[in-house]
Amino acid sequence: MGVKGWTVIYRGERFQAEILAAVLSAGGLSVEVFGDNAYGVGINLTDARLMVPDDQAGTARRLLKEADHEAADEDV
Repeated sequence: MGVKGWTVIYRGERFQAEILAAVLSAGGLSVEVFGDNAYGVGINLTDARLMVPDDQAGTARRLLKEADHEAADEDV
C-alpha cells in the first residue's frame, strides 16, 4: 500500500526502520514509519515501511547508502 506523494524506501523490521528514520531525520528529511505493530512470540506479523516525501527519496537513499558505507568502514 502506498501513500500519494510518499515513497517507501525501506520495508522490513520495525526496529531497523526506526534506526533508519533517525538517520534521515538527522539529515533534515521528513520521515514516517508505518506498520509492524503486531507482534507474536518472536514473530513480526507485518513489515514496517519507512516512507519519505517523493521529492526527498533520492536524498534519502543517498544518506542511507553513505551511512551504510561509514558503518562498514568502522567494522574494518
